[in-house]
Amino acid sequence: MEACLDEELPPTTELEEGLRNGVYLAKLGNFFAPRVVSVKKIYDREQTRYKATGLHFRHTDNVIQWLNAMTEIGLPKIFYPETTDIYDRKNMPRCIYCIHALSLYLFKLGLAPQIQDLYGKVDFTEEEINNMKSELEKYGIQMPAFSKIGGILANELSVDEAALHAAVIAINDAIDHGVPEGTVSAMRNPNAMLVNLDDSYAHQYQETLYQAKQDKVLSARKRTIELSEEERDVYEELLTQAEIQGNVNKVNLLKSIETIDQALTKDNPDSLYDALRSHSIGLRNLNSQNKDWYLKQLLNMRTAKQENFPGDLLQKEEIQSGVDLANEDAIQYRKSNKPICFYFSLFHYSLQLNINWTILIYLHFLISYLFSARSCTAHQCCN
Repeated sequence: MEACLDEELPPTTELEEGLRNGVYLAKLGNFFAPRVVSVKKIYDREQTRYKATGLHFRHTDNVIQWLNAMTEIGLPKIFYPETTDIYDRKNMPRCIYCIHALSLYLFKLGLAPQIQDLYGKVDFTEEEINNMKSELEKYGIQMPAFSKIGGILANELSVDEAALHAAVIAINDAIDHGVPEGTVSAMRNPNAMLVNLDDSYAHQYQETLYQAKQDKVLSARKRTIELSEEERDVYEELLTQAEIQGNVNKVNLLKSIETIDQALTKDNPDSLYDALRSHSIGLRNLNSQNKDWYLKQLLNMRTAKQENFPGDLLQKEEIQSGVDLANEDAIQYRKSNKPICFYFSLFHYSLQLNINWTILIYLHFLISYLFSARSCTAHQCCN
């Protein structure tokens, strides 16, 4: 959540209480579904009311907006908590469970990084563990099976569960064999329902998927000792369809970033614009008329980053920021040059329509006077 929201969240043991007002959840909804959750509609966005007087019934609006955002992107409703599970803290593990499922689903869509499996990496004090146990006992709640999220998500999303399952197992088997072409061939099976595959990235897909699977197997084996045979899930050691798609998207994004960087080094606005339009990076608000502005802005940003962090490439968020700044600069430039454009338009039409040159010269001086007066006023305002 911190990676998506770009802000620090409360400590782990305090996070559940911090989620009750729904502010962080609504901000998360704005991150992946901005058309459904606008920043302006998040109640008590800075949490000033919450810190002063505690929960207010309108905080439930934030939770509802988060649920609506998940509906918009298609997360299966089997994972959704009830509003009271969060606001009244009736079942906070259900909320955390949903966030884990949402993370995997967003990773599949290429909208967010994959949540880390922190099993064996995070230590809690005895007091923290006892507090959590007492909270669960108080509400009569059993912890959901987090390790089974991948399998449940695969079943909920598939059209033909058996065919999808077989295709995913075949991909996992190909990953183990370590032949990039074989892995991509298995991924091309229509039953796997994978999209945006690029055969030229076969080696990168193989390396990324192999590492992801090794990490998952290692984590699963640490956990196996504590689980009975009945509790184990086939996807504990296999990459799910969502994880495979997410890693494909991750590779595609990295390659798009590299292509954009190469276009910047060529100093070619057309090549850069083509790279910016790549579906893999998913940039917004691109305008072909502003391609020269994109080149100028992103080159400046790249130079600045290379000076501070040699070898580092501009990341997606930085590139999007550069595009937005370039669009603003282009708009301001065109606004400030409207009088000049108007004058040249008159000059052009005067040649065609034989407009009286005396009138044209008069208009020229009038426009120049107005333009200089506006500049003067701006100068006085600055002073």
